[in-house]
Amino acid sequence: MANNTAIHTKHVGRSTDLEIVLNSSCLERKLWSNFVYHHPQGNIFQTPEMYEVFNGTEGFKPILIAVLQDHRIKGIMLAVIQKEAKGVVGNFAKRSIIRGGPLIAEDDEGVLNLILQKYNSIVKNRILYSQIRNWTDSSINRMVFQKYGFRFIDHLNVLIDLTKPEKNLWQNINKKKRNRIRKAYREYLEFRQDSQKSDLAEAYNILKEVYHRIKLPYPKIEFFENLREKLSDQVNLLTFSVIAEGRIIATRFVLTFKKTLYVFYAGSYQKYNNRCANDLINWELILWGKNNGYTVFDFAGAGNPNIPYSVRSYKMKFGGEVTNPGRFEKVHHPILFHIAKRAFYLWQRFKA
Repeated sequence: MANNTAIHTKHVGRSTDLEIVLNSSCLERKLWSNFVYHHPQGNIFQTPEMYEVFNGTEGFKPILIAVLQDHRIKGIMLAVIQKEAKGVVGNFAKRSIIRGGPLIAEDDEGVLNLILQKYNSIVKNRILYSQIRNWTDSSINRMVFQKYGFRFIDHLNVLIDLTKPEKNLWQNINKKKRNRIRKAYREYLEFRQDSQKSDLAEAYNILKEVYHRIKLPYPKIEFFENLREKLSDQVNLLTFSVIAEGRIIATRFVLTFKKTLYVFYAGSYQKYNNRCANDLINWELILWGKNNGYTVFDFAGAGNPNIPYSVRSYKMKFGGEVTNPGRFEKVHHPILFHIAKRAFYLWQRFKA
């Protein structure tokens, strides 16, 4: 890991005498946790727990950039370089994902400048492109991101307010979906929260089938095992399943942080679609979250509003508010990036 770098400057807005920290061992864990927890846009993906998960999983390489002033964090960004394949192909097509970051105290533009400048210098010869997946509206700082080569792209999300009465949550669901949920109950399907290691392995097999079918890369089971092992009560991974005849037929991998449930990975066996397990598990998860004190059910990504997307249509049928936090993307090596996109397209087309 790179050593710390101290920077002293007089021309970064309100920011003077700042220190950039790149080594996680040099940043007090409690200080880091408290900053993320109390930040208005704080989220699970910027926590030290997630750093440990990524750092301990093959195929992921976390990058930490923290800005300190007088031993207080003024800004932080946790990025993750992802290697989707092994060997030369994997090295060729590496990308960096920043979920829910950077987090900046008091919207200090100077601190944001420092983080993005340092980030660009770290990754410029290591990856093809970067993607910042915003959790909240980022329009106030859009010009700063553009200054460092990032372009804004519309990208929707669906959030369900769990503080509403159960009756309202039910009525907000599309009528056909309500009928499918009723059908699932008549099928005597069982909803449960999983706890055993064998449950994790069985649920993971569903993800393998789904991602093989849609021809997209997915993490190894080691990633989910590390999530269970390294997270905590405040920052947690929960798995939920729908059972039919003693077998898991639908699953949800859900991350929890403060009062938010975040649907991280989801899937079901295609041959059981007529039993409506996917519809049931979403409704039961909404109820579980409400009954356990959560206030937001984050359905996760809903795609670009200008491009038809069946997943978005599905999620919107469960009610909720559609938001457009968008994404920032930067292509670091345009020619190689376009070659990699073409190679990925061919891989999808010819994958068995």
